[in-house]
Amino acid sequence: MKKRMYRFLMTGVMAAAMLGMTACGSKTGTGDTAAAAAAAAAADSSAAGETASGEDIGFPKKETITLVVPGKAGGGSDLGIRYYSEGLNRIYGLKTTVTNYDSNTIGHQTVATAKPDGTTLTVATSALNIQYITGNAEVNPMKDFTLIACLQDNGFSTLAVPADAPYDNFAGFVEYAKAHPGELNAGMPAAGANTFLFGMLTSTTGIELNSVECASESDRLTNLAGGFIDIGVVGVGNAQEYEKAGKLKVIGTVSSDGTTISKYPEELPDNYKTLQEQGFDKCVMSIYHYLLGPAGMDETMAADMNAAMKAVCEDETVSAGIAGIGNIPGWHDLAESKEIHEREYAQFVEIAKELDMFVQE
Repeated sequence: MKKRMYRFLMTGVMAAAMLGMTACGSKTGTGDTAAAAAAAAAADSSAAGETASGEDIGFPKKETITLVVPGKAGGGSDLGIRYYSEGLNRIYGLKTTVTNYDSNTIGHQTVATAKPDGTTLTVATSALNIQYITGNAEVNPMKDFTLIACLQDNGFSTLAVPADAPYDNFAGFVEYAKAHPGELNAGMPAAGANTFLFGMLTSTTGIELNSVECASESDRLTNLAGGFIDIGVVGVGNAQEYEKAGKLKVIGTVSSDGTTISKYPEELPDNYKTLQEQGFDKCVMSIYHYLLGPAGMDETMAADMNAAMKAVCEDETVSAGIAGIGNIPGWHDLAESKEIHEREYAQFVEIAKELDMFVQE
């Protein structure tokens, strides 16, 4: 068994909350503005839809297609699915509806157990892989779904530290952590993508961190600002707000292999450069979004759906909306999608084993 590189110290850190501190939400205006743009574009859906309705696109043309959001309304996954829904309606004249489930477990199960006729779909993130591998989900992402397309990349995960930390970049953080093994606390959920991200960082750099449970980004922001944790992952928008207010500083971002910070929709300062750009070649991690249907879907239908999604993903309104929520717009053909999904799944299996969190494959 490989050595676990960080330890869980406590089940929650809310000391800062007891001091009356409050955390900001995600960057204001982005979601609302983008959603309004999508709604406005939907007004022109009829004419464009009639033009494309004769194409063999795989998607059912007469039945209503339910796009399941495995989460509450208003989050990044919810907004992303709504952009795709609007694009499908406008470009192909389809009839889609978006349904939210507060529980991502129920949302995923709803799709996995639906009829494989293309009328019930979802866009799931890599979190589904992690949940299954660690034994926190019953549905198997590799067997209980039909993979239709790999879509956008989650973009950039920002590594933030307290404003008075004695380092200004990731190299300085690694040097300090090695000089003080087991003294630095990383805020993260008990299990999830951020947990695995820190597992990747510790295994590739050889540092040891204590894990302090901060389930939400709001928790991490509050505890970073109060100096109760030494590092945490937050969104770019929140990082900018808190850094501007002098409550934290950014020492880098984590993204997929080969991605540079120049791909972010707006120009960012040098301290937001990816760890790979900073010389840490193996410090990369992708969180992709996948269009999935129930297992057993017709292969030709899935292939046609994949091809049809290319126009949707490359549509100006849709791609601008996806970029507006901080993701990197993208589309991959079926072969590429399967390769990416399998590679990402294998990476998470290895990280789970590193963290002693592996349950099933």
